[in-house]
Amino acid sequence: MRHALLISTAALLLAATPALAAGPPPSTTQVGQGIEALGGGVSYDAIQRGAGTFIQRDAGSRGRLSRVIGGHWGIPAVANDGSASGLSADGRTLVVAAVGTRFPVHRTRYLVLDAGTLRIRERVTLPGTFSFDAVSPDGNTLYLIRYKGGNPTDYAVRAYDVSAGRLLAKPIVDPREPDEKMTGIPVTRTYSHDGVWAYTLYAGDKPFVHALDTRDRTARCIDVPPGSVSGDSTTALRLSRDGRRLSVVEGLTPMAIVDTRTFKVSTPIAAAPAPKATAPRAQSDDGGGSTFPWALVGGILAALMLAAAAVTVAARRYAGSASPE
Repeated sequence: MRHALLISTAALLLAATPALAAGPPPSTTQVGQGIEALGGGVSYDAIQRGAGTFIQRDAGSRGRLSRVIGGHWGIPAVANDGSASGLSADGRTLVVAAVGTRFPVHRTRYLVLDAGTLRIRERVTLPGTFSFDAVSPDGNTLYLIRYKGGNPTDYAVRAYDVSAGRLLAKPIVDPREPDEKMTGIPVTRTYSHDGVWAYTLYAGDKPFVHALDTRDRTARCIDVPPGSVSGDSTTALRLSRDGRRLSVVEGLTPMAIVDTRTFKVSTPIAAAPAPKATAPRAQSDDGGGSTFPWALVGGILAALMLAAAAVTVAARRYAGSASPE
């Protein structure tokens, strides 16, 4: 069961700063609609109850587990379509974010929970405004998006080491373009089948797919063709069964395809126009095509042979009629 915990604050940001409406939705002011474990079978929800939050683990036939935590917390949202994050690929770590009502904030708070018992393992408090992005497969690294000065258009991905209890100094960037800033609005999110790669589609003047390697703490920014991302509810990311092709889809139409091994982008090839009808060509004896007019030559030779035969017959008749009696 999934519950919408809080209305998206995209409208709040637009109303407050219409010229700066970009960047991921801060998890301090927006939460998701629950999250499922990799492969399904187990889901998590966070439901606010009075001054606390009811965290629930639903394992289907294996039963439910719930725990009440003081304060308002939620499953982090990472894109405008409500895509959620916070559950590690190994299924052992669940991260929830403090729910706020304003942007920016002076501090950002997270709870790192044991996904099996829902007990709190770590409390994370960071100065400034962050939003949640992803968690490593083993749950030891949190990937957060830091907004410089609370500016929603100036942000970078940062890694937080849970064991060390500190934010790592260097931002997570594309090693090919370390100085390029991320700009755009996150539209939707999907993951690799093993949960290691987090793929986020960003809309804007220069749409791109942000591919985050949550295991090795690196990323790639993959530009997709301008105009290929509308950013509405029909936009989606689709990963092939073998995990080698990531498609940017508008409705049922693929707009761009990313090779997840090389990160090269291709656009779907339109059906080639049918060739114009042409007169069939005579075939040579070996079955290959030929441009020499064998049919015409054959017809002329046949006509000459018939004419020669007719002349021969006529000559014989004349000779027979001209002989003395």
